[in-house]
Amino acid sequence: MPARYKTYLLLILVAVFWGIAPPVIKYTLGYFPTTLFLTYRFLMISAVMIPYLLITEPDSWQSMGELKPRDWLILIACGFVGSTVQLGLLFWGLELTTSLDASVINATSPILAALASHYILREFIPPREKIGHIIAFIGSLIIVVQPMFEGHRLFSGSITGNLLILSGTIAWVIYALITKRELKHKMSPLLLTVTMFFTGLVSMSVITFFTYPPSKIQSILISAPISAHLGVLYMALFSGALAYWAYQEAQKTVTVAEANIFLYLPPVFTLPLAYFWLHEHISLMFLFGSLVVTIGVIYAESRHRRHHFI
Repeated sequence: MPARYKTYLLLILVAVFWGIAPPVIKYTLGYFPTTLFLTYRFLMISAVMIPYLLITEPDSWQSMGELKPRDWLILIACGFVGSTVQLGLLFWGLELTTSLDASVINATSPILAALASHYILREFIPPREKIGHIIAFIGSLIIVVQPMFEGHRLFSGSITGNLLILSGTIAWVIYALITKRELKHKMSPLLLTVTMFFTGLVSMSVITFFTYPPSKIQSILISAPISAHLGVLYMALFSGALAYWAYQEAQKTVTVAEANIFLYLPPVFTLPLAYFWLHEHISLMFLFGSLVVTIGVIYAESRHRRHHFI
């Protein structure tokens, strides 16, 4: 299988994991507050990924010893933005809005990333890919405005929640661009992922223990059902470590803009869980928008497939 096809499979896997994530987060937040949820998640990820890094990339730690003070500052700042800021905003937003709205708002990240990578990283975006971006973005807009035809409101959830999620989306674009520009040539994707989540563990732990006494934390953890702990486990291993590593790995062979176009897909995978599990309303307009998103992604990426066979 060509390397580019393997990269596409990785990006589709990321879209599936992140598409399932909003309903899982929405459900689990019913048992764990945001700060404790994220601290718990970061702890799980670190417990798995640090040993894995030591086994698979034993020499990768040497690259950290070669970092200059400026690189360390960028690494810590990126870790904080990519974990605590981005995920904190997402989780706090999901406390106030629906998982479908959250997934759709996150789907605006490809167009933001494409524009930023073009003007900041000077990455070329082929015409066909630009058209695909536009088609997929129109699909996202269709999904965003569909509540206007139902409840005469722009968003079906809280405006505050949606704004928090949009802010988290912007934080994600900043993280992706800075790591691509400043750190990709100095650190492996796996090491970048591990350091990001460990930074999140340290920073979010401070917030959690400042907010809740140890006795309260223990009470919450003990009283939560097994399903809530499984929700954290999914967010840690699949939507966390594996998805972030796969995304970083994919950017080795494709541009930021090309990788991010797959981030239009998560709402398609959010839909069935939101409907059957959380019983969130799904309109024909939402289904139509999801179809347009899928068409845009296929159109943008088919240029590589056509070129390969010609």
